[in-house]
Amino acid sequence: MSNKKSVYTFGGKEMYTEDRREKYLVIIALLVILIAYVSTYTYRLYIENTQLRNRIAEIENRVNVLEQQLSYYRMVSGYLTNTTILSNITGGGVLKFHAVAVGQNNTGYFGVVLNFTISIVPGNGRVLVNTQPKIGIDLQTSLQIAKMVAETYTSINLSSYDIILSIQAPMEVDVVDGPSAGAAITATIISLMLNKSINQSVYITGTINPDGSIGKVGGILEKALAAAENNGKLFIVPPGQTKVKVYIPVRREIFPGFYLITYEAKIIDVQEYLDSKGYNIKVIEVGSIEELLNYLWTKN
Repeated sequence: MSNKKSVYTFGGKEMYTEDRREKYLVIIALLVILIAYVSTYTYRLYIENTQLRNRIAEIENRVNVLEQQLSYYRMVSGYLTNTTILSNITGGGVLKFHAVAVGQNNTGYFGVVLNFTISIVPGNGRVLVNTQPKIGIDLQTSLQIAKMVAETYTSINLSSYDIILSIQAPMEVDVVDGPSAGAAITATIISLMLNKSINQSVYITGTINPDGSIGKVGGILEKALAAAENNGKLFIVPPGQTKVKVYIPVRREIFPGFYLITYEAKIIDVQEYLDSKGYNIKVIEVGSIEELLNYLWTKN
């Protein structure tokens, strides 16, 4: 082996090795360090990008729900001062039903069944809401619209009666789409006023608009699962919402032992999704309170 020394500069200093082999080893070591640094930096960028994309997907889901609520409140705001009072109510009483909503916790979104009771009692035309346990939900506006639609549909005056909505959830939950229970509440009020029984195997999601139409909501897939898991036989959604866009987690291995999770948008047919899970529930679209009542008042 040659004892001839080689000279090269590194970091502004002259460095010596005994032969070319040692020189190459040093260069290779430097390259390995550089590659390791670049790989580490690239991996950090992947992680930061993944976190950002996940956050964007979460925000898009939230914005979708908020947009539906905003559209709903804009539509009803012009009608609240134009309620038509008609004739006198001939009955009263109590009727129970349920609605499906989307809840949120620190792990994400999930479907939840809200059981509620509608009572009509002598009063001063008020609408009152009671929730148990603590539920983050705003139903006051929906109940006002439900009352107005019920009066118009039945030609019955509720000015001498109070409507009391008592709603229960299986847990304390932050419900992020309160107006989506509007259609179910309206149908229950009308059923109570007309002494009609309700098919309890039907589950509904949708806002109620002042003209009696049913408006779009968010979280359809989560609500569909909640309805199916609670032995629902029919899940009713607003027009155009039997197919929904969801974000699916995709897990990729970018380095041995290192995985990257991203969320990709995908259109899902709600009926096909529930069928693939083995649930025996039918999904249909309904656009008006009249059409909805036909399904609720049918036993099978």
